[in-house]
Amino acid sequence: MHGSLKIFTAFTLSALLAACSGGSSGGKSTDTPQADTGTNTGSDTGTNGGSNDTGEYTFNPDSPLATLVVGTSEYAEGTLKLENTDSKSPTFQAATIEGQYGHFKLYDSGNWEYQLNTTTNSLNNGQSVEDIITIQLTNGDQHSVTLAIQTIAATESSIVFILMNFSDAEVTDDLSISQLANMTFNDTDSLDNTYKENSLGQLKFQRHLSNDQALAQYCYGEAENENSSIDCFVYSIPDNQNGGVLSIGNAQNRAASSNDGQYSDGGYTWRDNATNWIENNFRDSNNRPVDLSNWRHRVYIFPKTANNAGLVGTGVASVRGSWSIITADSDQLIMGHELGHNIGLSHAGNDDNNDGDTNDRGESEYGAGGAFMGNSWESRLFGSAHREYMGWYDSFPGYATTVEQSFNTTSEVEIQAVELTAGELSGSQPQLLKVQSNGSSNGEDYYYVEYHIAHKILNPRSHHANMVTIHYLSGGTANQVATLEAPGDSFTDTAAGVTMEFKSRNSDKSSATISVNYTNQ
Repeated sequence: MHGSLKIFTAFTLSALLAACSGGSSGGKSTDTPQADTGTNTGSDTGTNGGSNDTGEYTFNPDSPLATLVVGTSEYAEGTLKLENTDSKSPTFQAATIEGQYGHFKLYDSGNWEYQLNTTTNSLNNGQSVEDIITIQLTNGDQHSVTLAIQTIAATESSIVFILMNFSDAEVTDDLSISQLANMTFNDTDSLDNTYKENSLGQLKFQRHLSNDQALAQYCYGEAENENSSIDCFVYSIPDNQNGGVLSIGNAQNRAASSNDGQYSDGGYTWRDNATNWIENNFRDSNNRPVDLSNWRHRVYIFPKTANNAGLVGTGVASVRGSWSIITADSDQLIMGHELGHNIGLSHAGNDDNNDGDTNDRGESEYGAGGAFMGNSWESRLFGSAHREYMGWYDSFPGYATTVEQSFNTTSEVEIQAVELTAGELSGSQPQLLKVQSNGSSNGEDYYYVEYHIAHKILNPRSHHANMVTIHYLSGGTANQVATLEAPGDSFTDTAAGVTMEFKSRNSDKSSATISVNYTNQ
C-alpha cells in the first residue's frame, strides 16, 4: 500500500500480516493526526471537468528541498509536484520570493531555483539554519517549503530501523512510526538535531537512503506525510517449533529449558535472521536485493515486553560498527547512546576519587550526568572531551583553548557553555577548556572543563545547569571527576599540582570564568 507501513511475515511475502497508515500492525492506528498534511479536502464549485472532480490534491515536498553549503554549493534547483489531482485542482503560480537566506524562484510548471544571498556571510562557523519559503497556488492555497543551509558540509549518516515483533508484543505497541520519526528527525531535541549541534554541524542523519516512495523500506506513520516517514522493515520472529510467529511466553520458557541459543543470546540470532530475511526478500531502487550494510546505522528495536522478559537487554551496539539492538523507549537516550558507540565513543562515567577507573563504591561507567554516553534520563550532550576525541573542534580552533602546565602560575579563562550551538557561540571566547595535567592522579595528561546551562536541544532536563564539571579522557571514555556547583568551589589534583576554581558566571553571556593555578610540586 503506497504511503503506508508495509509489514510482512518472515515466512512468505505472499502472506501479508498488515498494512496500515498508523505505524502499527493489525490495522490499528497509534498516531495522533496532525494538522496540515498538504492535502486539500475542501469543495470546489468550478464547472470545468468531470462531474466527480473535487479539486483535491496532495502536496508532499521533500524536506528539505535541498541542502546548500555556504561557499561551496550556493545554488539548487528542482521540481515541485501536485499529486492526486483532477481537472479542478489548482496549479503552481509563478513567483519570485525573497527568503531570509536566499532568492527562491518558482515557475508555473513547478520548477524552482534557489540562490543563497549575502546574509549567509553573517553565519557562524559550523552553524546550520533553514530558510522557510511560502508559496501560493492558483486557488490561493499557501504551502511552505524548506531549504537547509550549512556553513560546513555535514556527513549525513543513513539509518534504518528493523522492528522485531512477537505474536503477543509488537514494537509499535510501545513506539509508533511517527514517534520514531519525531525522535529521530522532527523534535527540537531529535537525534538529528543533537548530533548536528554536538558536532558543530559536521554530523547529521539522513531520513531516506532512496527517495523512491514505492520501496518497502519507505515507512510512513501517517499516509503521505513525509515528516512521519523513516526507513524501516518489520520482522515477525518465526516460531520454529510450533510454526507461526513466536510468542514472548514461549521464548521465555525455552530460554530456561532449551539449548537453542536464540532464546538466550540477547537477540543476536534474531538480529541475524531478520537481516537474512530482509536481504532475501526485498529489492532496492535498482531492483537488486536489499543490502542492509548500505545504511550507516542499522537499529534493531524490540518491544519492551521482550526486555522485561529478559530476552534482550536495554541496548547494545558495535563500537565503530553499524548495528545496535535496543528496547523501544519514548526517550531517544538509549538509541542516541548506542549510535554513539557506532561512531566510536565509549562511555561517560564518574570517577569520584580520580584514580583512573570507575570501579569504586558510588562510581559507574555510565555515571556522568547529562551525557549521551552516560545513562541519565533526557541526556543529549557529547561533552567537550568526547567532541575533541571525535575531532569536531579541529575545524574551529577558536572554540577551544589549552592552559599549559607551568608551575607557580595562575591563569583565568572565560568559557562559553558547552551546550551552546555553533549558531549561538561568540567567536571571541572558547567553549572547550583543556588544562594540562601531566602526572595526574588518573594517569591522563589533560582535564576538560565545561560550564553548563539549560538548553532546549542539548540539555532539556537542565543537568548541571549553571555549574562547572571537570572530566578526563581515557581512550574513548570520558570520566567526570568533579562538579563545581557555585563560584568559589574548586578541584585540586595534588599529583599534578593543579587547582581549578569556578570564579564567576555571567548569565547574560552564558559563560563562566575559571581560574587555573599550578603550584610548585
